[in-house]
Amino acid sequence: MISGDRETEATVHVDPRLCRGTGLCQAMSPALFRLTAAGHAVAVEARLTGPEELETARSVADCCPMGAVELTVGPATGGSGRPER
Repeated sequence: MISGDRETEATVHVDPRLCRGTGLCQAMSPALFRLTAAGHAVAVEARLTGPEELETARSVADCCPMGAVELTVGPATGGSGRPER
């Protein structure tokens, strides 16, 4: 579980090379994801601003059948910023 630590920043990104447009991400969180006219997912807002958004994005990333949703979490002051899938 993610704590409400304000020292953490996160961004979410959908890799267009991997996305096959299943729509699962949008179905799970229409506030965070949408499908383009071409049918591929994109993040509505790349920067996540709260622990609930971070938890939701992590769940979506874990469920993406193509592994296209990438979540980068790191301290606000720097850090590894390594993507999670």
